[in-house]
Amino acid sequence: MTSFPESLTVRDSRAVLLLIGVVVALFLPAVWCPSNPIDDPGILSVYGNDLLTLAEVVSPGGGYYYRPLIALSFYLDYHVLAQDIRLLHLENVLIHATNAVLLFLFGRRLFPKAASVVPLAAALIFALHPVNTEAVNWIAGRTDPLAALFVLLAGLALCRGLATGRGRWTVASVALTLFGALAKETALFMIPASFLIVQAWISQHPQRSDSARRQRIVLAAASLALSLLFAFLFSYRALSHGNSVATLMQGHRPDLFGSVLVLLKSAGFYVKKMLFPWPLNIAIDSVSAWYLVPALAALLLLWRSPKTSPWLAMTCTGFMFLMPPLAVALFGVAWTPVAERYLYIPSLFFSLGGAGWFFSSAASLGKQRLAAPVLVSVLVILAFGTWQRISVWRDNIALYRDAVAQSPDFAMLHNTLAVLYAKGGRIDEAHRELNLASSLEPSELLKVLIRKNRISLAIYGVPPEEARRTLNLYLGKPAQEDTELLDALRKIDVVLIRKAPAGAERDEMSRELVEVNEELYARTRDPLLLYHTGQLLLGLGEEKRAGAYFGRSFGAASEGAYYKAAAGKLAAKYGEGR
Repeated sequence: MTSFPESLTVRDSRAVLLLIGVVVALFLPAVWCPSNPIDDPGILSVYGNDLLTLAEVVSPGGGYYYRPLIALSFYLDYHVLAQDIRLLHLENVLIHATNAVLLFLFGRRLFPKAASVVPLAAALIFALHPVNTEAVNWIAGRTDPLAALFVLLAGLALCRGLATGRGRWTVASVALTLFGALAKETALFMIPASFLIVQAWISQHPQRSDSARRQRIVLAAASLALSLLFAFLFSYRALSHGNSVATLMQGHRPDLFGSVLVLLKSAGFYVKKMLFPWPLNIAIDSVSAWYLVPALAALLLLWRSPKTSPWLAMTCTGFMFLMPPLAVALFGVAWTPVAERYLYIPSLFFSLGGAGWFFSSAASLGKQRLAAPVLVSVLVILAFGTWQRISVWRDNIALYRDAVAQSPDFAMLHNTLAVLYAKGGRIDEAHRELNLASSLEPSELLKVLIRKNRISLAIYGVPPEEARRTLNLYLGKPAQEDTELLDALRKIDVVLIRKAPAGAERDEMSRELVEVNEELYARTRDPLLLYHTGQLLLGLGEEKRAGAYFGRSFGAASEGAYYKAAAGKLAAKYGEGR
């Protein structure tokens, strides 16, 4: 009745095991990669918090994106995996392995008449391609693999609907697309891509075109409902939080010619990266005009390709998923105009289309015998490139030195490398990188970071008294200062207060620390800060005020907090009701 297999064949099962084994074996060293200094610390800090509730995680907030599914994964990383960096990396690797398997299954379902080696070759190309190492190695890069997982599940559901003629599978496909978009908005492009997938299916089953047309109607209706839902959601966020897609449209808009130029160059960059990914770079600050060449060549090739080719449909699907990365390049809403990790979802379909082109061309030229050794050679080269790149990612200094060498005018990279040098005690090199960052006309935000890092270097390894003088020299009001600098001042004041004799100097430090604690509590909601503030106020003789702080600490502390009972007793002793 249908061409949609109900279960895996023995050969398919072996292919699945091969894919899992290859991905895990190749990417296993990535488990020992450190957290990346860009974005990863912020994720670990935000979600590594006992006070953060599940409702806060999944509710629309004040951030630029609304991605509750990826937020939920980071939330569970803390509560289930205790934010063990190795397990977080392993999670990314396993998602990547799952995606490779799903791509193979999707190819088998969509092209049952094609040689079985085509979907397997596509899955191996995707799994081993060096351009995908960034999305897998970077904890913060999980957005793309997680969204890709739901895109592939949506594709499988759509294939099921086409094969069985049951509209509920097509509706399920749209629902899975919704889940993918809750990890990253790029998944929404599965809606227009689904019509290309339907067209590819029709090319394989021309006798069932009427059934496919009915599925298109169901797909269109479900997609319209999903579009209205997201339009409402984004409108709500734009009105209530001042962000969302509306913010994107307020970004930099070049003129028409400039826009076309940016889009073509960026598209050429991604085409070249799929065909030849080297050099690999985590931070790319500009796109050469030479990338117009692969862009125009790709357009010419697509134009001259047979319009009924299913591999053309897959390649066009890959370009469909390139639309969001091209918008990023056009509107300048990310810290890099282009990025390797943005190719993760498009590479699924580029790999499938490319494998199909390769084997169909070999067959038409009568060179089938050469296809296997050429494919194996390509896979070996890709695997070696990925292994080499993972090796670089295992050392943050090596990673960012490599990035600085390729993008020497990128101020943020020099600032990040300075932080890494400072953590390694390489102070002179850290100063040099900060000087370079300052000389490259950094943004206002980056100027703030550079200032913070300069102050941090100035107090590195010096006695507490000197460090406090330096901080008081450069810092302004606590409400206007960086959290890390305030925390550094807090720690220094705690040390100095403990050893200072009673008198005006200790009282001055205590009052300073009360103000700093209050500001830090407003940002972190850590009740221990309130408890410490109450202790400071007792030392200053302000018993009534101290009682209020003890009461606030008692009310906010969790039941297992070691200081909760003491805070309650002190609140009762010095509070309003004593």
